[in-house]
Amino acid sequence: MENLLQEVLPFFKTLSGKEKKSFINKSQILEGDPEKVIVEAGVVCQKVYFVLEGSLRVFQLSEDGREMTLYRAKRGEACLFSLTCIMKEEALNTVTIVEQKAMLIGIPVEYFEELMSRNVEFQRYFLRRLLRKISSLMIRTEAVTFLSIEERLAKYLWDHFSSNSSTAYITTHEKIAVEIGTAREVVSRMLKAFQDQGVIKLSRGKITLLSSKKLKERVPM
Repeated sequence: MENLLQEVLPFFKTLSGKEKKSFINKSQILEGDPEKVIVEAGVVCQKVYFVLEGSLRVFQLSEDGREMTLYRAKRGEACLFSLTCIMKEEALNTVTIVEQKAMLIGIPVEYFEELMSRNVEFQRYFLRRLLRKISSLMIRTEAVTFLSIEERLAKYLWDHFSSNSSTAYITTHEKIAVEIGTAREVVSRMLKAFQDQGVIKLSRGKITLLSSKKLKERVPM
């Protein structure tokens, strides 16, 4: 376990031998398959979780039960909303679940505060990642606030296809709706329009890109 922690968490290398043992002894290892709930909505967090393997998805629930993805925590990252929950000492209306089979290590709030107060590398680790997630959330909030559904969908598809070599995307309309913050029916209608315009081709559980040029034209600058 110590070797894995040194490999995944940069700050762990800066701890003394005694501190490393204390870190391991006071922390809890948690493993989970996809869809396992790590932090429920309305529950005050008791630990800050670091992802050692796999990934987590953090999403917000609307009053009618729809989900909107806020961010993901991957290998070497912390679930920063659990940190926010601890610092504010109140529950948030967000849910954290396992997206890809994961191994996590959870630090109790008291030990987390101790590390934050005396370990500079630990502080830097969190500040760097906190700033990245804030930036990412600002971009997502801006998209939901100022972009039309068509623009959000086009940008989402463009980001996916431009970062992957395949022109086929295995997904569902429901999953896309969760990612761009709208209803499945709206996504289905917009995808059908994109298909009619020769941008994509739809088949069961798959979207095939037909024209990168036409898709890019729909992405807001």
